[in-house]
Amino acid sequence: MLAQFLPGFRDFRTPLVTGYLWLAVVWIVTGMQIPDKTKTTGIMGLINWLSGYTSSAAVLAVLSFVAYVVGILLTIDANRATVFMARFGRKLELTGPEEPVQKYKIVPYFGTRDRDVTVASRNPLLSKLLDAALDRAEEQQAAHFNIRRRLKLPFMDEDDFRARHDESRQYQSEADFMAELRQEALEEARPVLLKMLEEEVPKLATKLQKDNKDLFDSYDRDRSEVEFRLSIAFPIAVLSVQLFLLGSASDQAFAIIALVAGLVASLVLLRKGWRKVIDSTDVVMTALEIGAISSHTIKEIDALEPHKKSSAAPPQKVV
Repeated sequence: MLAQFLPGFRDFRTPLVTGYLWLAVVWIVTGMQIPDKTKTTGIMGLINWLSGYTSSAAVLAVLSFVAYVVGILLTIDANRATVFMARFGRKLELTGPEEPVQKYKIVPYFGTRDRDVTVASRNPLLSKLLDAALDRAEEQQAAHFNIRRRLKLPFMDEDDFRARHDESRQYQSEADFMAELRQEALEEARPVLLKMLEEEVPKLATKLQKDNKDLFDSYDRDRSEVEFRLSIAFPIAVLSVQLFLLGSASDQAFAIIALVAGLVASLVLLRKGWRKVIDSTDVVMTALEIGAISSHTIKEIDALEPHKKSSAAPPQKVV
């Protein structure tokens, strides 16, 4: 019974707490009006008028409903947060062993040059599954133009291709030349396939709901934690700034403590929320690895047709 109750509670908790925090922000902005039974105008007057016809519990219920609606509107969606963090997120990473001095540098999660390194370190399961699929494509000698056509990668100009093909005959076999083109196509395809696989995670999770309820519950818990932590991080940061501005004139020590504590808490929540994004993705990747579900992206790679000798040149026209 408790297991059936908790998912609903998680869905209710996030918008309610988020809404109350943002209402607290609005309350401070509007002058922190203290409840006063003698007031007949403004927000307090409206509340007093309502309480004259209903009980305090009913007023609290109305306030909670308003907070819940506000929270629904301002709750951060886990999927959108994943896309945003992947696009604009940055991380500290130690430079490679080839560098003379080891030091940390700021790199993007999805940078072009550092893409393989950052994705592998951020989600090794995802990278492992993709690399295994690309290895299978290499083993079955997938045609380079089939890779480019299926993934809509740019083709080499036909004249350049024929010139390179004629030049390669002087120092390598036809099979080696096609293997070289295939390797180039797979390297170009990897970032595209990574993006496709990551965007497919929510759809794969939906399959889990049908095929493996336990794994889906684990995924759902992690995504709920993502939304909760990210949604309350921003109003807490705003509240800390408001408390700093209000208290700086009378008690600077308290104001500084409130500001630092609030901002640190927000940063920790953002960091832990992003960590949960990774954990939830790992759940789906684990299900994919053990064969509980199948990926359309992986199937696309496995369906690549091998090279045929009669099809050495690329298509003349690419749309």
